[in-house]
Amino acid sequence: MIQDIQYIKTKANLIRHIYIEDMEKYLLSFDQKVTQRGIVTEWVENEEDLSTIIQQSFLKKSFNKICFDSSVIPSFFTEKNQLFKIISVEEAISSSDNIEHLVIEANFGIVQNGSIVLLNKLSKSCFNHVDNLHIILKINNLVLRNNDLELLLYLFQYQNDAYQFPTDIKIITAPLSKVSTNSTYFEDQSYKVDPINTYLYLYDDGISKILESPILRESLFCINCGRCQQVCPVYKQTKRFSPINLVTNNCFEENQRTMQLFENTTLCGNCNDVCPVLIPLTDLMLTEMQTIKNKHSREKNIDLFKFYSKRSKMNKLNNRFFKYFFNKKHFKNNKRLYNYIHQQKLPFFNIENLQSKAKNE
Repeated sequence: MIQDIQYIKTKANLIRHIYIEDMEKYLLSFDQKVTQRGIVTEWVENEEDLSTIIQQSFLKKSFNKICFDSSVIPSFFTEKNQLFKIISVEEAISSSDNIEHLVIEANFGIVQNGSIVLLNKLSKSCFNHVDNLHIILKINNLVLRNNDLELLLYLFQYQNDAYQFPTDIKIITAPLSKVSTNSTYFEDQSYKVDPINTYLYLYDDGISKILESPILRESLFCINCGRCQQVCPVYKQTKRFSPINLVTNNCFEENQRTMQLFENTTLCGNCNDVCPVLIPLTDLMLTEMQTIKNKHSREKNIDLFKFYSKRSKMNKLNNRFFKYFFNKKHFKNNKRLYNYIHQQKLPFFNIENLQSKAKNE
């Protein structure tokens, strides 16, 4: 079974590689097919553009009801403003009133037929009382064919120590409609169908910048399954950066001038072990660390690759006593690195250690 899973992961990695390497061509094809189906498509570069385009669809001057079922919420909408009133997904589900704007994040797009895929979205039950549906799709989250999607859907969800298909999959192939009744009397009941204004935003958000690096573009293989976040010991403590976010955030110059990459990883390798599309996250972090050191560090004589390669040995040390002598042996001549490791309060461990410890308990 392990061999089967490894084969599936390798195939998924190839699927993502093929799309990312020729992303622009496939995006243009996808855009054309979606537009032909009657969905309004916009290319959006950043958060500011996204908020501007959504606002342009407001018909009222104030108190437009808007609901977000998305991890992408422009900061403009988190501020108090008379233009809109934000309601939660729970409120939208429980209310029978019309929602003027629903913003939802798609998981995948299919280039072959221009379809948009939503997974496990609570707000799908609100579609029948929505006036405007705004769908955000990050430009790296496309697959070429239906068969490719099936494989990625299998890897997307991991529960009870096994991969499985999502429980709810909705595929949008055309602008949606809502059905309502014209009469309250059963005998005279008639129905009318109203179109929902359906918008698709192809969202860049720095992805094209990451694409410029032949090495770091591997981070764009991500299918947003959240597995690396679940197993990251640093994220469990800080709730700041998942491993994939840590990699992509540091692709940008402004973040390379901070210590956030160094302070938010132990390079334990957990994320590498669980990634369903085989993104080498720790290798990408090491590459970025070396770039930052060469650009900004005063101590350019530090060989970060040698330093961090010893972390895998630290994973095998089961108590602080051994870690103390390990640190003293390898880094006693470099006070900066010695102090850095000595001050780390997070344990150095990986999944294998956790599993063996759990069995012993």
